[in-house]
Amino acid sequence: MVTTTRGGLPSSRGLWLRWSWRDLRRHWVAVVAIALVLAIGTGVYAGLGSTATWRRLSNDASFDQLAMHDLRVELSPGTFVDEGTLAAGIATMPDADSVVAAHERLVVDSQVDATAGDESVLAVARLVGMPLGETGVDELWITDGDAPDPGGGAAGGDAVLETKFADHHGLAPSGSFEIAGGHTVDYTALGTAPEDFFYEGPEGAIFSEGDLAIVYLPLASAQGLVGRDGAVNDLVVRLADGADRDRVRDQLIAAVDAVGVSATVTDRDDATAVRVLYEDIDNDQRLWNVLSGLVLFAAALAAFNLISRIVEAQRREIGIGMALGVPRRRLAVRPLLVGAQVALLGTVAGVGVGLLVGGAMRGLLESVLPLPAYRTPFQAGVYARAAALGVLVPVVASALPVLRAVRVEPIEAIRTGHLSAKTSRLTDWTGRIRLPGTSLTQLPLRNVLRTPRRTVLTAVGVGVAITALVGVLGLLDSVNRTMERAGDELTKGDPERVLVQLDGFHDVGSEAVAAVADAPAVGRTDVALRLPVTAHATDATTAADDELDLLVELLDLDGAAWSPTIERAVPDGAARGVVLADKAASDLGVGLGDPVVLRHPTRRAGGGFTLTESELVVSAIHANPIRTFAYLDLARADRFGLAGTTNLLDAYPAAGFERADVQREVFGLDGVASSQAVGRIREGFDEAMTQIVGILAIAAVAVVSLALLIAFNATRITVEERRREHATMRAFGLPVRTVLALVVKESVLIGVAATAIGVATGFVFIGWMLQSLGSTTLPDLGMSLYVAPATLVIAAIVGVLAVAAAPLFLVRRVSRMDIPDTLRVME
Repeated sequence: MVTTTRGGLPSSRGLWLRWSWRDLRRHWVAVVAIALVLAIGTGVYAGLGSTATWRRLSNDASFDQLAMHDLRVELSPGTFVDEGTLAAGIATMPDADSVVAAHERLVVDSQVDATAGDESVLAVARLVGMPLGETGVDELWITDGDAPDPGGGAAGGDAVLETKFADHHGLAPSGSFEIAGGHTVDYTALGTAPEDFFYEGPEGAIFSEGDLAIVYLPLASAQGLVGRDGAVNDLVVRLADGADRDRVRDQLIAAVDAVGVSATVTDRDDATAVRVLYEDIDNDQRLWNVLSGLVLFAAALAAFNLISRIVEAQRREIGIGMALGVPRRRLAVRPLLVGAQVALLGTVAGVGVGLLVGGAMRGLLESVLPLPAYRTPFQAGVYARAAALGVLVPVVASALPVLRAVRVEPIEAIRTGHLSAKTSRLTDWTGRIRLPGTSLTQLPLRNVLRTPRRTVLTAVGVGVAITALVGVLGLLDSVNRTMERAGDELTKGDPERVLVQLDGFHDVGSEAVAAVADAPAVGRTDVALRLPVTAHATDATTAADDELDLLVELLDLDGAAWSPTIERAVPDGAARGVVLADKAASDLGVGLGDPVVLRHPTRRAGGGFTLTESELVVSAIHANPIRTFAYLDLARADRFGLAGTTNLLDAYPAAGFERADVQREVFGLDGVASSQAVGRIREGFDEAMTQIVGILAIAAVAVVSLALLIAFNATRITVEERRREHATMRAFGLPVRTVLALVVKESVLIGVAATAIGVATGFVFIGWMLQSLGSTTLPDLGMSLYVAPATLVIAAIVGVLAVAAAPLFLVRRVSRMDIPDTLRVME
């Protein structure tokens, strides 16, 4: 049944739906383009928003499945106690009943030769002697092969090789390898412990999985292999649910102190795997939220432009309807229905995009970070929020232009041609200036200035997409540049330099040191000391947040072949105090000449180590952006009770030899725990970057697609807005190529403005993200903002060339234009 308005005009719902369907068929390209823009925005939001919950659920399930420890005791480097000593201390604690599982371990550095076929596999190793099987704390996840006999005890007995290292080098699930000292170890399985889901190494804090071979062995086997029969240096403890972890931790510290050894007691949250895997979730989610916000904002602007164009196209019809007495609210229904169509299509497509993005992220996470349990349930709440945004954005974006259209006087709405376009002060100002060239040459600039609101909306819409593009790619550029700076610093002078880690502190004139120096492949050696310390400012509290864990290297700052590059220093002060990274100094709140307190192990006269604190002056800032590294002159070794000793050698290949030759020759020497070429460390940085690139590549593909869609649609809007002008030009005999050339020039002007907006705001976005990343996921990296020229070229291609090239896709539309119909005023 058809009803009528007070003006006698049809007003049934069916009529409005038919009009809406006609509008959809007429503008289907624009509607689909904007719907895809919305789909990308809501899909990225839903897909990436789901990963946060997935990762948290998967982490919880994985750590619980393997009974991750709550507390860990690590003795100072080179310190060992008899087996049973640390476990006995638990029985003396008042809250001993809170401990549900505990076992002692022997954790030592070594080397592994897993060469198979033509590939030489020489890597740093970490031998972990531990009870195998179901121990109730830090159990092994066997990914492939057969678990070894838990009761194994003979040296060289069956072991488990860390799965990420084996996968990186393509090693079989079972086999054998050689460790330092000439011992052959058979392994029957690949696996990992919960604390090794993600691990760091001593060089640069970011370790490639191909550079550290973690070997899990029965405790007795490990003791026999390294010549430490009956010795341990590590303890892991799991507490009952609801136990006061801090209270038990304090009691455990007191129990270890009673043994008379120096040790560090950490809790579950201090483990690298826990810290990185959980903190990374929140930090990544902030990135995804900002990107999704940028995408949705761009979609809103694009929808606003679309509805504005449709309203402008219906300007006369709206004016006639108002003149005939049709209620304004009814006249607003038709363009709002187009917004609803965009919302519906965008929401449906957004669910599909979200599933694709989520699936891609799930596959990437599983390949980069294997876990024993993955939980990826469908996140109905996230998709519901995305659907709500997909509906809300176009509806809200359409409300303002519709409101503007129905609030004008009918006589103004009925006007056509030049009478309907309002001039601006920019138009008046440029009209008084004699511009070079003919009127056709000046026309693109005047068109841009004649409708500044449309120009700004179009430029900002494309610019927001470019902001997201520059933000994602610039973030990659900044992290990559930081890695390159770190690699350049470590490899300066001689990239073949090999770091030879000794198995303890040896006298400088000892046989172990001489054996390395006399190796045929070694041309020069420099002695050094490397110690873990904790630093805090003199006016800081003792809270953990005010402290930094550093790796201090003591070397001859004046005479060693390699020494850190000094960027800033107090006069003649590099050898007097500690040399920090700029990031470390900033995080500690200290500057050049300021005092800083180092809590470090000090060897006692009777042997063993104790923790002491020393106040030193920050005398210089070195060039490495990784805050972990700190340096002191070797003359300060007496402060640590280590004068005349060394535990680290810088070995340089002799003429005709390479780093692999040095590593192979020192592999079996007594006293050598491991060796690592600084060149391989840099390669590890590159491999870490590959993983980061893989994660952000998904977002990069989304924002590039978004920018191209908006660029095309913005140009199509421009062609629609100028269709009467183009028809007039055609009627006066101008060829199609001239008309399109004017559109291209106008698009170039808008594209340049959009690119400038996008690049400028992109820099702001990168700066915000670097600050966020620096405080959570990558706290050890002192990253500075850097955008590569290639990123700017890509931004220009999308912002200028894509916008300028879009009119070429409309050649057929312009060339086949019905000129009389387009110029017709009355219907």
